[in-house]
Amino acid sequence: MVVIISLKKIRRILRDERAEANYLSTMVFIFIAVLLLAFIIDLFSIISTKQELDLCADQMVKQIQLSGGVNAETEQLFNFLCSQIEGAENISYSINASYKTPTPSMMNRAIQLGSPFYLTIQGEAKLGGFWNFDLVRINIVSRAAGVSEHYWK
Repeated sequence: MVVIISLKKIRRILRDERAEANYLSTMVFIFIAVLLLAFIIDLFSIISTKQELDLCADQMVKQIQLSGGVNAETEQLFNFLCSQIEGAENISYSINASYKTPTPSMMNRAIQLGSPFYLTIQGEAKLGGFWNFDLVRINIVSRAAGVSEHYWK
């Protein structure tokens, strides 16, 4: 009985064309606006993280091009660049290339002169609002390509 009366009051209020605003509707509007603002700010931080991963991929490609493959310096550069990225977790990279065999000394994987390679960097970001609830996990992927500039004998 009470529910039916409440529903009738709600219908009457919604059909009313007077431009009255009460405190409750104002508070609901402000609450929704704040939640929307938190979502937008969180979304911009994810976009910023994606741009940082793109920059990381570009710098890694330059290093691999000049050194002719993957070595300890590549790993150090990746670790340094990942430490500078704030909004991503579990960052990893993979390289798709044809590697030279036998591998030259001081190299983990060597790429011959003129051989193309493709770098993929992946990380996870969280979308969660003001208090960083783990509401949505987003996988962020950055890709870059390059060509080795080092000749291996």
